[in-house]
Amino acid sequence: MKWLLTLLMTAGLLASPASAWASCGAETDRSGTITIDVGSATRVFVLKVPSGGDGRTPAPVLFALHPYGVNATYMQSRVSSRLWPEAIMVYPEGFPGRGGPAWQGRPGEADDRDVAFFDAMLAWLDAHECIDRQRVFVMGYSNGAALASVLACARNTAIAGVAIASGRQACAPTGAKPVVLAHGLRDASIGYQQAIQAAGSWSKVNQCSAPPKVETPGCFAATSCSLASTILCTYPGGHEYNSAFSREFIEAFQKVGKKP
Repeated sequence: MKWLLTLLMTAGLLASPASAWASCGAETDRSGTITIDVGSATRVFVLKVPSGGDGRTPAPVLFALHPYGVNATYMQSRVSSRLWPEAIMVYPEGFPGRGGPAWQGRPGEADDRDVAFFDAMLAWLDAHECIDRQRVFVMGYSNGAALASVLACARNTAIAGVAIASGRQACAPTGAKPVVLAHGLRDASIGYQQAIQAAGSWSKVNQCSAPPKVETPGCFAATSCSLASTILCTYPGGHEYNSAFSREFIEAFQKVGKKP
């Protein structure tokens, strides 16, 4: 099916919401490792499809982006499919490098190779799985958080929510959406000030009257957000992934699209 993916990408058909049900009712692919061509590069992602899915009900999608130097297997151990069994989980592999797999950290960096990878994965999912294009979410940790931030800007209309753990804000948000941030107070790699900055920027875009509480352990929401929620989870540790954050952002994402 690589020729089909190439054709779709060349035509610019990054499936619109109207095509979100293109594969619904058809037999879907099983979970496993998927290889696709993106330009001249071969890229890989691990797919976890709900075991109880009927192939007819559009499912939410969660992309989980690993930190620098590790891989998709690592991210599966941090964001398990068991936490959201109804969702299609996507664990992409970063671009191979001397220090291990890595992601672009700013818009335009490395010719936007990882933005193109995201587009290709989304096109593949449109063609092979029954996905809900109104509920496509992206989360990332550290270097993966940088790409999540890039995608929140570059692919704002394709993403329904974003979660950023121990990351820098790669660009100014361009459109409102639910965001859940996590950062350690003693993070020596990416300072906690980055989380404060990101929480403030997202609170403005989401039209909140005040940003979340900072420098206090726990998860706090911004005040009176008229467009979308902004949540900051502060942890007492450093630059490590806090397992409680997975449940926090997944619970926030599960509310998206549901009637109050």
